[in-house]
Amino acid sequence: MYLYKNRPKVDHNKANIRALLQRYKDGKCSREELEHLYDGLSNNNDDVDKALWESLLQEVETAQLNDQKFEDLYHKISSKTIAISKKRTVKRLIPLWAAAAVLLICLFGLYLYNDTSQKTTPETQRYTKLVDVAPGSNKAMLKTADGSVIVLNEAQEGIIMGDEITYTNGSEVAEPANSGDGEVRYELSTPNGGTYRVTLDDGSIVWLNAASKLVYPAKFSQHERKVEIEGEAYFEIQKDAKRPFRVTTGDQTVEVLGTSFNINAYPNERFVRTTLVEGKVKVGHKDELSSSIYLRPGQQSILKNGGDISVREANLMEQVGWKEGLFYFDETALADAMLQLGRWYDIEIRYDGDVSRTYFYGQIPRSKSLKSVLNILEESNVRFRLTKEKTKNVLTVLSAQ
Repeated sequence: MYLYKNRPKVDHNKANIRALLQRYKDGKCSREELEHLYDGLSNNNDDVDKALWESLLQEVETAQLNDQKFEDLYHKISSKTIAISKKRTVKRLIPLWAAAAVLLICLFGLYLYNDTSQKTTPETQRYTKLVDVAPGSNKAMLKTADGSVIVLNEAQEGIIMGDEITYTNGSEVAEPANSGDGEVRYELSTPNGGTYRVTLDDGSIVWLNAASKLVYPAKFSQHERKVEIEGEAYFEIQKDAKRPFRVTTGDQTVEVLGTSFNINAYPNERFVRTTLVEGKVKVGHKDELSSSIYLRPGQQSILKNGGDISVREANLMEQVGWKEGLFYFDETALADAMLQLGRWYDIEIRYDGDVSRTYFYGQIPRSKSLKSVLNILEESNVRFRLTKEKTKNVLTVLSAQ
């Protein structure tokens, strides 16, 4: 039984009820309007247009509701109506067609409330149920030297820097700015739910994961190649012994000659993780490369904010699976997995219950919709509720216990 607190005063005007009925039939009826209908029917069914109710009832799949089930539900609904109206004088019983209408509204109400507690609160009323969320795709913006922003073509996978800035299929993006006396710098950024790549002036390729940013020059100098990264990126660096390649992120600098590696440096994560796939890299604090450490393939450095750099063996697929289109979990804590989902599906993550001991194993294609991914993850001791708050998609993690 659902208890409604602070119920608004109901206008029993027939035209008002009829308008609400039509909104319900059109699938536009809100929770508050649904309560108005419920009150209107249980208190003054003279005002209800019988013909419109009957047209609504024709939409019920009667094959799924036999006589006994209908009778049982009718008695429950009748008692519910009496309980709500017990302070008022009940002059007569509700006719069968009206009871059926109550049933229809209650079934609709059960659908709206089936993911909430038995008490409706202002907090739950702010949300509507969300069916699914599409996966991320090729999305990025290029900020040019003059400050203008180009929204890049989502049908393309990346851009190539050169005498012209082009997409990977050869079509033109923009004319590079004139360098003049200073270095011309560009900023490639991806939003939540976006990924893109850029081929730099020297032929090196950088893949950006969702919610990431790469700052780089239109042309590298004759002495060094230097870029800045925020978020996550995978690098394939062309060898050039005369021009070391340096990647700066926060308090860390990575120096390479020719190699492949991944950097995860999101501002909302605890560590900066650099994972070497092949080649050789030197990792150190920004502007302190003299005390740096070297990584060999398969190793990962971990830098805590303002702390020391440690090294461990890494599961390469767990670190770079995103580039291959995979969520790859290897005893991955639920909170860390949710960070990945939040960025890729552009959703806000919230928690309701203790899920601190939940870990995930295995791999899931990032091309799947969010609902498909959640169905797989729910095989662990966890459940999810997907809702929408205004324009924001919200995923609430629920403990299954």
